[in-house]
Amino acid sequence: FDVAASKTSVNIAFADEPDKAVEKGGDRDVVTITFGTGEISGIFVKDDVCVGNICTHGDFVAATNESDAPFGLVPFDGIFGLSLPQMSEAPHFNILDCMIRDKVLKSNMFAVFFGGTDIEESEITFGEYKTNRMASEIFWVPVSSPGYWQVEMEDITIQNQRQQLCHGNCQVAVDTGTSLMAGPGEIINALTEKLSVKNNCSNYKNLPDLGFIVGDHILNLKPEDYIDKSDHDCSVALMT
Repeated sequence: FDVAASKTSVNIAFADEPDKAVEKGGDRDVVTITFGTGEISGIFVKDDVCVGNICTHGDFVAATNESDAPFGLVPFDGIFGLSLPQMSEAPHFNILDCMIRDKVLKSNMFAVFFGGTDIEESEITFGEYKTNRMASEIFWVPVSSPGYWQVEMEDITIQNQRQQLCHGNCQVAVDTGTSLMAGPGEIINALTEKLSVKNNCSNYKNLPDLGFIVGDHILNLKPEDYIDKSDHDCSVALMT
């Protein structure tokens, strides 16, 4: 991010003083943020932020250094964080909260749609969700531990049959930044064994639905949703 190229940007010295500009010759913080597969370092900047025709103002980390992985391998330059405020660097660093503060949304929400194939575009909407993108009726569950979009999961099902893997205490983070479904080794290994996917794809057409019980609803995945399949090779798209 080129601060000098923006007429409205302000260099910010410290995260806990989100409106205080860097004084001439003064100190400023540099922060390093670690992700699952890499990290960035950067400085604090305040500026106007627009997504489509929705505009707000807030603070963010302008990257000064990025690790080769994953940023050298992907077509994007940064990460647009949408976790809850408890995960933000400080107040004013949460863009959704800034949108809510400035009353620029139809409703205080956002929605994410993932395309089912490489050619189907994904999208994010702010202030509403699109009913034509829904696979079923929407339902709501409370966040169990604010920070991540974390909710309780009652159990995991195979062909709608409970597998007794959670024992009433599973927690799941609905995380768009994780490329594969991930979980504790004990549960992932048990699921992999129960699904019994043949490496040569010989049983692909007979594989069951894989479901997750959230809020008294079973959210089912079809084999094409949880299997990595090539011409002659199949594997379960789950990681520990």
